[in-house]
Amino acid sequence: MKNLYFSLRGFITYSIYRFILRPVIFLWLPEIAHNKLKYFGKALSSNQLGRSLLNTLFFYKNKSLNLTINGISYKNPIGLSAGFDKDGELTDAYPELGFGFAELGSFTGKICPGNPGVGRRLFRMPKSKSILVWYGLNNQGAEAISSRLANKEFRIPIGVNAAKSNLTPEFNLTDSINDYLKTLRCFQGIGDYFTINISCPNTQDREPFVDKDNLEALLSAISEQRADNRPIYVKLAADLEIDEINTIVDACLKFKMDGVVLTNLAKPEFNKEYVKDELVFHKGAMSGLPLQRISTNVIRHVYRRTRGKLTIIGVGGVFNAEDAYEKITSGASLVELITGMIFEGPQLIGEINRGLVELLEKDGFSSIEQAIGSKNPLPKLASEIG
Repeated sequence: MKNLYFSLRGFITYSIYRFILRPVIFLWLPEIAHNKLKYFGKALSSNQLGRSLLNTLFFYKNKSLNLTINGISYKNPIGLSAGFDKDGELTDAYPELGFGFAELGSFTGKICPGNPGVGRRLFRMPKSKSILVWYGLNNQGAEAISSRLANKEFRIPIGVNAAKSNLTPEFNLTDSINDYLKTLRCFQGIGDYFTINISCPNTQDREPFVDKDNLEALLSAISEQRADNRPIYVKLAADLEIDEINTIVDACLKFKMDGVVLTNLAKPEFNKEYVKDELVFHKGAMSGLPLQRISTNVIRHVYRRTRGKLTIIGVGGVFNAEDAYEKITSGASLVELITGMIFEGPQLIGEINRGLVELLEKDGFSSIEQAIGSKNPLPKLASEIG
């Protein structure tokens, strides 16, 4: 009877979003729509009545989805990716939508207006199930945001995504490292983990920390500043060569980072998995379905290369439980999404979690932790073969 209730609820909420709400929302320019929905979400989640409504419509839980990763307890493995809540304003809404965690930001050491063209820095690609993003790390800056969140009580684990301020095309290693460190200092005691974003494709100086020497200097400085036991993850770009991926994950192991986020947005020039006539803007990078196969393949590779020693957060092209489960069974401990929620509706999070329970039962698992990497067996070491 309980399953029937959740099935019926999911069908109704999906139908309302797909056939009534989404057509109206898609009449607005994407960035304008995002801002309007953000204001609506803040208002709705600011009071108990609104939160109760969200919970009734969307929330789902099952103890088989509980897991502990790097000392942090999660009610389920489905989280919000960085890039949606750039100023950390909607944290009261995420638990009621059914998210197991949320990653806020990216936050930068200095206030960032982002790239030019405010109001027109997002482009929908509905046939490709993608959003072309040209934001450029717009946010209110680490000082202002951390001050506002300092006394906030979060009801789910919160990740703090730190990036380098996007203010100049000139790259200076020392200044860049200090920019990251400032954000980490500002957010000491706020949130549950850090993500070091070295992979934003929409910045003026591109991705200078793909370079081994630059990366090791950054990770060394971060390791030295570490003031508590909170996990630190590194977010990789989607368009890296295997050698570049190996360099980054090896550095993460060397400097005792706890894990990686795989992956950031996909640049159209390196990606063929989208409908060409939908690319109406010559800058930016794509989320959603064009990223799905790439991110899952990188998850498989990194899981095997590190033999599961690095926690993996998978992100990219998650539109249903099967998509999330594929990333988990490939080696991801946690999974993040944004685009799926935009195209499918806010009920998606609960529906994915409900679907994960069914997939676990089908494979004979009693816990989501048992499924991690289950379809990507680690290669045996020489000592194990002998």
